[in-house]
Amino acid sequence: MVNQDTIRLIDTFTSKIPLVRICQYLNISRSTYYYHKKHADHFNLNRIEQEIQQLCIKTKFLYGYRKIHALINKYLKCSVSKVQRIMAKYGWGCRIKRKRSHRPGNPFKQFDNIINRDWSVSVPKRKLTTDITYIPCGNKML
Repeated sequence: MVNQDTIRLIDTFTSKIPLVRICQYLNISRSTYYYHKKHADHFNLNRIEQEIQQLCIKTKFLYGYRKIHALINKYLKCSVSKVQRIMAKYGWGCRIKRKRSHRPGNPFKQFDNIINRDWSVSVPKRKLTTDITYIPCGNKML
């Protein structure tokens, strides 16, 4: 693979030596040179790492790799897996929110049992009721 130093070296010597000769001497094709020159930002991994680090610090490590990729992809093209790999390599993952168990406390208002299990009615829809009961069982609610 051609690194950025090789591309800079070729660029400095193209004014004195033809590009075909330089590529023959370095044993690379011209198309490879032009491809790497065009995609210089794509192969510059250090720049991507620095941008990801700056974004993570700026957002106080609250964003995960998907959100960081969406932010960085606006001005620097890279894949989601590359962002995920870099963030995992340096431990720049988002802070995980602690899960809270929702236990029912004291009810806001208690009502008297006025029906007292007497369901007989003279007119339809006279008595309409509902019952919601929460029973904490271990770390689950039944």
